[in-house]
Amino acid sequence: MAKLTLSILFFINRDLPVSGFDPTAFNYEFNWVAETHCVEHNVRATAEQNFVLDGTPINIKKGTKFHLLSSYKYPVDYFQNLAIEGGLKPIDYFVYENQRMVIHVLGVS
Repeated sequence: MAKLTLSILFFINRDLPVSGFDPTAFNYEFNWVAETHCVEHNVRATAEQNFVLDGTPINIKKGTKFHLLSSYKYPVDYFQNLAIEGGLKPIDYFVYENQRMVIHVLGVS
């Protein structure tokens, strides 16, 4: 996930009208938020940067954190209850051997 998250910075540098931006000046960090079952995928600036994005000067201070992506890791019962609330019927689920991934099979109620 770190490489995917950091690649976003390279896409910014490649695809947007930006000059003077250094996509290598960030480190990947994650943060688990238990209350929302969310893994935040963040980057933190390792150096101050001054660049221009679409004609607008931008300053990023060293240490600034940016939350770029989220991954949600819901417990099985929580996810199944959400599915039911959404009008779906849980049929089955499969837990990967390392316990880090679940595949849910849902049907129409």
